Amino acid sequence: MNELLRNWNILRLIRFLSGTGFTIYGIYSGDPILTTLGLLLAFMAVVNRSCCPASGCGTSQKTKPVYKDMVKTYDPDK
Repeated sequence: MNELLRNWNILRLIRFLSGTGFTIYGIYSGDPILTTLGLLLAFMAVVNRSCCPASGCGTSQKTKPVYKDMVKTYDPDK
């Protein structure tokens, strides 16, 4: 339970509020699909999961040369 209340950033809060809003509006309008999607969005915010598993959407901070081992240096004498 303590893990669910940690690390709330702005995107997680927006996801939770959007999911809650969609759920409330889905119940109000009688739309089961909107209610289900709102519940899913709110649940993803509570358990801190996203659509990208294992932070697959993030970028690495390492800098590495691109194609260094594949590109040969130019030799004008050949």
